[in-house]
Amino acid sequence: MFSITQRLSIFLMLSTALAVGILRFSYTALLPSTRLAFEWSTSFASLLGSANLLGYLIGAFWAMRLAQNVKMLHYLSTAGLIGSLSLFCCAFVGFDGIWYISWRIISGICGGLLMILAPTVVAQCCDAAKRLQINFIGFSGVGIGVLAATLFSPYLDRLSITTAWLILFGFALSFSALIAAIIYPFKAQLDHNTQTMAPNTPADGLYKSLILVYGCSAFAYIPHSLFWIDYLTQSLALSLFWINFNWILYGLGSALGAVTAYYLAVQLGNFKALKVLYSCYVAAILFAIFSQIPLLTFLSSFLTGLLNPAVVFLTSYTILQRYGLAYKKLWSMATITFATVQLIGGLSFSALQSMQISYNQQFILAALVLLGGLIYFLLYLKRHELQQKNILAQRTSSLK
Repeated sequence: MFSITQRLSIFLMLSTALAVGILRFSYTALLPSTRLAFEWSTSFASLLGSANLLGYLIGAFWAMRLAQNVKMLHYLSTAGLIGSLSLFCCAFVGFDGIWYISWRIISGICGGLLMILAPTVVAQCCDAAKRLQINFIGFSGVGIGVLAATLFSPYLDRLSITTAWLILFGFALSFSALIAAIIYPFKAQLDHNTQTMAPNTPADGLYKSLILVYGCSAFAYIPHSLFWIDYLTQSLALSLFWINFNWILYGLGSALGAVTAYYLAVQLGNFKALKVLYSCYVAAILFAIFSQIPLLTFLSSFLTGLLNPAVVFLTSYTILQRYGLAYKKLWSMATITFATVQLIGGLSFSALQSMQISYNQQFILAALVLLGGLIYFLLYLKRHELQQKNILAQRTSSLK
């Protein structure tokens, strides 16, 4: 019914949607309502956000250490199922704090496993000529998952918070079942391809510069990913309609992130596209401080939603294209870097909140960190381009 390319694209799309969109970002959408309904303090709600980031880091470490063989399929299916269960277990009020912390950590672990193992399976099972197409469709799942988590946000005033969590559980469980069904036929192919893996390629300076700016983006997007709804509610005192409007803009932007990066990469090449995306990312974060101009608030919602999945997709694809079968190790290292900085960022911004540091100051800090990483990335690319030109000139001279 579906071609191999279509099946792998759908599998990766569902996996990234579940890993990031639902197991990660759904908490942001439900945070204000859940905190009120469950009578959580602001500090405890922030702690749960950091617990999920810790779990994501654990999942990334775990995925990197797993053998690159057919057993990855079993881990993927299990991660989807247990990740779905974590949403169900957070749907009910009255448990001790450790209950919710534990399940948010487990949710993060499952997300980390899905985010590394699913692209690795695809890389081993698809033709090289189809990689860009499959990855751009697949990583659009990040945005689709975020959008799915926002679809019922306009109705939160009419739904109980338990119902909202159970709706997410239904989404996640459906995605998990589809993931298991779609990927099972690739078991034999994955088992065969495992026997022909190439040795790992060492990380070079270009990879390190790419991961540095990628890590900086993990820190920079924390205020929007964890506290954006709270900012709109508490600091801007927006009505529920405008809060929902901003969050839906975030979801729509997320759904368009991978396709935007895809077309930029086709037109400009991967590295030039990343320059454009990161430059826009700095501006999008800074737009948030101009709260007196609603249009810039809308743009900040839309663009930060768009740019995170855009840089995730293009970073992953650039690593796959440049380093081939070393992809699993190097993408794992990139994800671990992202998750580590993400966790540090989550704890740092939670501490800044407890110190009564304003959101505007937090947005400025986030933008400055990303700007620093971008400047290093740009300088390294310039030096790398000059080195390549010199090498080419030397080879041309020797041929003469």
